[in-house]
Amino acid sequence: MITAHLATAEDLGKFIRAPNDGSAFTEKLSRNIYSYIYKFEHTGLIPRYQTTAKYHEDLDIVVIQYTKTVNFDAYNWNLSEIMYNRIMKNRRK
Repeated sequence: MITAHLATAEDLGKFIRAPNDGSAFTEKLSRNIYSYIYKFEHTGLIPRYQTTAKYHEDLDIVVIQYTKTVNFDAYNWNLSEIMYNRIMKNRRK
């Protein structure tokens, strides 16, 4: 039997934020070690959909972007990056 697990944008935001705000660790040292070996973001690509979730320490926010794509090619990935960068430009104003 195959079980599917779905995560909402809120779930993903909590998952990305926890290592950054310290709530996932009991000691600051653990956070420092973890941040050294792991980048606090997530990108995913499945047929027709792309997800980007990144923590921005300077703003203390997690930005999540779900994009519907046509196929797996550099054009769609680059277009998604352009949109994400525009979102961040607006957030930093």
